[in-house]
Amino acid sequence: MRKNLLRAMCIALLGVVLLTACSKENKLEQPPAETPSGGTEENPSGSDNSGEVTYLDGYARPEGVMILNQGARRLENSSLTYLAPDGTVEEHVYRGVNGTAFGNEAQGLWMYNGKLYIISNGIYAPKGEEADGILVIADAVTLKREKVFRMDDLKFKRPPGCLDPEEWMPMHTPFDNVAVLDEQNIFFSEGQALFRFDSTTGEVNIVEGAYHFGNQGNTIENVASTTGVIRVGDCLYCAGGGFWESTRLIELSKGMNKVSRVLPDLKGQFISGICQTGEREIMLATCGRGGEKNSYLLFVNLDEWKIVKEKKISEDISAEFFNNSGVSLAGDYLYYAAGSTTVRRLSLKTWKSEVFIDASKDAPDAPHLNCNVVADPSTQYVYVAVSNAYSEMETPDKNYLLVYDCSGTSPVLVKKLVNQTCYPVGIFFMREFYK
Repeated sequence: MRKNLLRAMCIALLGVVLLTACSKENKLEQPPAETPSGGTEENPSGSDNSGEVTYLDGYARPEGVMILNQGARRLENSSLTYLAPDGTVEEHVYRGVNGTAFGNEAQGLWMYNGKLYIISNGIYAPKGEEADGILVIADAVTLKREKVFRMDDLKFKRPPGCLDPEEWMPMHTPFDNVAVLDEQNIFFSEGQALFRFDSTTGEVNIVEGAYHFGNQGNTIENVASTTGVIRVGDCLYCAGGGFWESTRLIELSKGMNKVSRVLPDLKGQFISGICQTGEREIMLATCGRGGEKNSYLLFVNLDEWKIVKEKKISEDISAEFFNNSGVSLAGDYLYYAAGSTTVRRLSLKTWKSEVFIDASKDAPDAPHLNCNVVADPSTQYVYVAVSNAYSEMETPDKNYLLVYDCSGTSPVLVKKLVNQTCYPVGIFFMREFYK
C-alpha cells in the first residue's frame, strides 16, 4: 500500500540542485565516490571485471535481509526494515539516512550493481508528508538517495495503433514490481503495459509484445507482468497472459523495447510465480483461480527455450493479489500459502505435499497474510508475515514476521519480530541479488 538534498561542494551547485529538484532533470548526480567495498559508484563492487563476485558492505551485505513495508497507505508512508547478519533489527532505515520516506504504497524493490531501486504507487501520501517519489534509486550500501522520479517524469510515447488522443501518455497505478538489468534497463509494469526505463536519460519505452490494444484501440491492456520476475544472466524472465493472450513465458533483454523471446500456449490460467531450478533452468508455476487445485509446474531450459519437464499438481498455489511470487523454492521443497496463514510444502523429488507451517499457532491474534511466504535458498529459512488487520484505513497493532528453520523434518521458529514491520509486500535476501 504504500530528497535530504546532497550537500554540494559549493553554493552555486547547491542552487542548481534545488532549482531542478522537482523537474524531470531531478536526478541527484554525484561524482564517483568510494564505497565501503573499496570501489566507486561506477564500479561499486571494486571488482576487476573478471566475473568474480565481490560482495558489498553496509545494507548490501549478502547475509542481510530487507523487508519492504507498504504501511497503511492512507495513514502512513512506506518504509524499510533491515535484518542484519548479526540478528539485530533496524526499522525505518531509509528515513534514518535521508530524513524522508522513499514512497507511499510501496510495490517492489531490486538491487543491482550497488544501487537499490524502489517503486511505489505514491497516490495516498498522508497529509503534510509527501514521500520522495515513484521510483527512487539509492546507494545500496548506505541507502543514501541518489535519484528520484515522480509520476510526471514517467510518461511514455503513445504507441502506433493506440487511439488515445494524448501523444505522451501517463502511467496508471498500481505498479506491479521493478526488475533491473542495469541503470539503462529498468523494467516495471502496471495495468497498461510493461515498460523499459533508462534512468540516465529519463526515457520511458513501452515494451512491444507485452501489451494488447483493448476497446478497439482506445486503451492499452497489460499482457506481461513483473510479478514474480527473476533474473538469470543478462536477461529477465516473467510471465503473462490473461484475456488477450495465452499463458506465456517472456524473456526481456538489455536495450530492447520489445520482448526478446516468448514461450506461448502454456498450461494454466494464471501465473503463480517463477523459481530458478538450475544454472540455465527455471520453473514457471501456473494455477487456476484462487481456491482451485489445478496447478502446473513447467520446467524450462533457457538455452533450448522449451519445456523439459511438466508436472500437474492438485494444489492451490495462487499468488492471490500479492506482488511477490506465490511459490518459493529452498532445497528440494516448494513453499506456498495461497493467501492463508497455513504454509504447505511440496517435494520436487517425491511430488508429495504436506501442511508444514501453521502460523496461527505462533501468532494466534494475526489471521491475515501480508505477502506470499518467502524461502531463503541459502539457509532454508521460511519467512511468514502476518497481522491482525488488512485495510488501507487501518494500521495493525499486531504485526508479526515469523522466521522458521525448515531444513529438518519439522519447522522450528527461530525469530519472531513483533511490530517491527507493517504490511510487508516483499522480503528480500540480499545474497540473491548477487547471482
